[in-house]
Amino acid sequence: MQPQPAIVLLIILNLALQMFDGVATYVGWQRFGEANPLLRAGFDAWGAGVTLVMAKIIAIALILVLARAGRPALVGVGLSLTLVAYAALSLVPWAFRLAQ
Repeated sequence: MQPQPAIVLLIILNLALQMFDGVATYVGWQRFGEANPLLRAGFDAWGAGVTLVMAKIIAIALILVLARAGRPALVGVGLSLTLVAYAALSLVPWAFRLAQ
């Protein structure tokens, strides 16, 4: 069964936000340090690059698992909530912070 076009768009937007978050976190970390204690611990243990790649692989895998959940209405809601959360908690704050 092919996913609905709206679901495909939500998947693409979520994946784009994950990529933005990874790059913005790396650039922000270089300029300001890392506030997230889990990422900071990973940075100390394995380095920023490895930690961010692993975090983004996990996040992308979870998005793809959600996308394959099989109930289009719930998939749409879940992907929409994820999109809004990353926009509000990553895109907007990093855009303002990195513009300084």
